[in-house]
Amino acid sequence: MSKQLSDQANKLWTLITEPSTAKTYREALEVSWKILRETGNFLWLVLCLALVGIDWFWENSIAAGRKTRAWVNDLTAEKPSPEQLLTPETGKKLLDSGKSTLDSVVAAARKQLGLSEKPPEPVAPPSPPVAESSGPSVVAPSPVVVSAESVASAESKPPAAIASTEE
Repeated sequence: MSKQLSDQANKLWTLITEPSTAKTYREALEVSWKILRETGNFLWLVLCLALVGIDWFWENSIAAGRKTRAWVNDLTAEKPSPEQLLTPETGKKLLDSGKSTLDSVVAAARKQLGLSEKPPEPVAPPSPPVAESSGPSVVAPSPVVVSAESVASAESKPPAAIASTEE
């Protein structure tokens, strides 16, 4: 048995020490290293793609959530009624705007026709402010003073005569 063992060891040693074996193993290691290096680069790019995809998804999810929240808040928010939208101040502003626009259009038309400009309408001066008083503002009529003689003479005269004497 030792002869068989030593013969097998010699065959193995000659196979390992042959120049073609060393060359084949060197080429195999070079190819294996290239495969490992390219696999590492590929995995790095896949990781980068995953990170970019996660970031894109994160940003779009947050934006979609905010838009949805704004939409829901808009649905539940009280909307002002048309009466609340058209206050007296709004109506006055609309009328003033319309009047000034109409005035400018009419002025342009008059100018186009060669007519003189319409003189501006006089603006009424504001009325003086009314002072507020703390008490009632009722004015009593002045008292009528009648003498006793005129009352006595009026009682003795007929009503037609009284009317003629007062005038």
